[in-house]
Amino acid sequence: MNKAAIGKMFRYRWRFILIFSMAVILSSIAYVYFVRYIIKPNTGLVVNFPEVIVKNGKVVFSPKTPFSPAVAAGLQPNKDILISINGNPVRSSWDVVKNDRKIHNFNLVHLKVIRGGEVRSVFIQPVFNLTRVDWLFELIFLIVLSFTIFYLTFTLPDDTASNFIVLAALFYLVFTALKAFYYESFFSNLLIHLGKITSWMLVFFALYFPYKKGTKLFRGIFIGAIVSIYVVFTSVRMYYYWHWSGSGDEIWLNHYRLLGKISNLADGIAYILYFVFLITSYFKTSYNSQKRQIEWILAGVLIALPVYFFLDELPYILGNFPGMRVSMGNFANLFLTFVPLFFIVGLMKHRVFNINFFAARYVVYAILAVITFAFFTVLYEPVTSVFMNNYGLTKKISGFVTVTILFILLFVLRAGLVSLVERMFYEGHFKKTFQYSAHLENKNMELMLIIDELNKERLKSLQTKKLKELRGMITGIAHKINNPINYIANALVGLEKSINSIIKSPEADLNETADDMYMQKAEIKKYLGIAQEGSIQIRNFVRKLVSLTGSKVSVPVTIDTSAIIKDTIREIKKKYDGCRIKYSVKNPVKIRCFPAELVQALVYGIENSMESNYQKDDEIFLESYIEGPRDVIIKINDHGKGIDELNLKKIFDPFFTTKYNHEGLGLYFCRTIAERNGGTVDVQSKQEGGTNLLIKFPIVES
Repeated sequence: MNKAAIGKMFRYRWRFILIFSMAVILSSIAYVYFVRYIIKPNTGLVVNFPEVIVKNGKVVFSPKTPFSPAVAAGLQPNKDILISINGNPVRSSWDVVKNDRKIHNFNLVHLKVIRGGEVRSVFIQPVFNLTRVDWLFELIFLIVLSFTIFYLTFTLPDDTASNFIVLAALFYLVFTALKAFYYESFFSNLLIHLGKITSWMLVFFALYFPYKKGTKLFRGIFIGAIVSIYVVFTSVRMYYYWHWSGSGDEIWLNHYRLLGKISNLADGIAYILYFVFLITSYFKTSYNSQKRQIEWILAGVLIALPVYFFLDELPYILGNFPGMRVSMGNFANLFLTFVPLFFIVGLMKHRVFNINFFAARYVVYAILAVITFAFFTVLYEPVTSVFMNNYGLTKKISGFVTVTILFILLFVLRAGLVSLVERMFYEGHFKKTFQYSAHLENKNMELMLIIDELNKERLKSLQTKKLKELRGMITGIAHKINNPINYIANALVGLEKSINSIIKSPEADLNETADDMYMQKAEIKKYLGIAQEGSIQIRNFVRKLVSLTGSKVSVPVTIDTSAIIKDTIREIKKKYDGCRIKYSVKNPVKIRCFPAELVQALVYGIENSMESNYQKDDEIFLESYIEGPRDVIIKINDHGKGIDELNLKKIFDPFFTTKYNHEGLGLYFCRTIAERNGGTVDVQSKQEGGTNLLIKFPIVES
């Protein structure tokens, strides 16, 4: 990490420390539970939820995941009534959870069930999750979520929108890692509920991305209300869970699941709001960079979610294959990794994307995928039967040959379809792309030569400009100091003459009258006064020069523009008690600067305006207002005669002045100090009179 990133991180250390601490603690808990998931024996009796329902006091095996070790062992869904697990009686769904939690080895699990009025024994062989590849897909998803969390935490610690994405990814990380232990304990169930607010974190993100929506009060009330409702919802739900786990009474579980359905409905509303905010932002924003960011985020969703839901539901589509133990959910998680990764790309403002071309191609390839899948399912059985019946091959060998042939045919067919589609819809696009690419290559070479020449000229120009400015500064400083030095030198010569006249005729002192002594004393005081005045001028001038070296404070701070303006008025009133200043702060925002330096720059600007006014008691107007989405302007307005076009080009030159006995450093100091604090300075002058001094600063997100 570079020094700039570290500096940026510590400028917002309180926010960084809070989010980073949450990330470390919650992600550590998540990975501990993930390791537990890998090594925990999987019986299929509790797969996220207890795989039973209770009817008339009877615990009926009713799996929500139809491909599990319990189903493979012969348990019949919605028929078998569970009596005991490893000799422990089962009277409620909580008993199933409690007994499954006690299984720590891979010995056969003995179940007694009632089937068709008879008591039967069923033996489940627990599965070691590490032996199945699907845990790896979930691990990849968790790693991508972790990468998103810590990358954004370190890269954008001051960005309000990205903070909500960090929290959303963090809460979903916890949810994904702990979902296998949903009902295991009060602690795991409480942590699972963090994932329930993920959808609303995306809504909060959309309130700030790519620009703030609504007033600050609206956003605060909206976020506060949602979080408060969520806290109450979680508290009530955990109250139901506590009673259910303590008593085993199914009424509490029913209440708990009813609230879960309401939560799912709220999730749907949140996702709709989230997409509405993003789509609205896309059409409202006039910045192409912001449009590109939204396109990346939407592309991640379009790529991931359809494939995720298809794979998650694929076992239900295909039916119950013999020996299948798990669903395709964990494999589907692999495609969800596109969502956080594309979020990062979007937030980091990558712009190489064309949503129109992507959308068209996405639809075409989706149709091709459906055709391919249908083609495979329709032809598989007939072709397999041909090899079995005509060539006497076994079912496994026939299936292998069929898959190989269909794969080759589909590969050729798919390639032909893609080529045909691209020629029909994208030929112009590709042709223009190739032509444009070749054109860019030639232009790139020309631009590289031009850039080299421009860099050389720029360096020469910069050196010439700096040398000219330095020459002007040195000449001005020499001229400015030369006058008071002459005062001091002349005063010392006169003082020396007076002292010598006194020393050379000591005998005359006795005959000197009081008037002579008074005149000599007055003359000495006059010369001392001249010398003192020259020294004061030199000291004040040197102090002004020292202000150009910058603040002694090493780190700038974030401060409100209203505070800066009030401090400036307070400072100017100390120096000019009769100064009349009117000020206005529209929508105060925060900027990052050295406050004392910026106040000094504004004082220089106000002094320049005071000197420009027709009357000394004319009013100065000081105003702060927002310009565009990310800048604030501090404007100083006077009622002078204005500046002609020729002088307007020179006003920031050191020692340039059109006023009698004036230094000509005020605006030069003002611009130098403002630029050192990250601002820019401009002057607007009207021919009919009046001049505006505009100091622009980037707004710091609150």
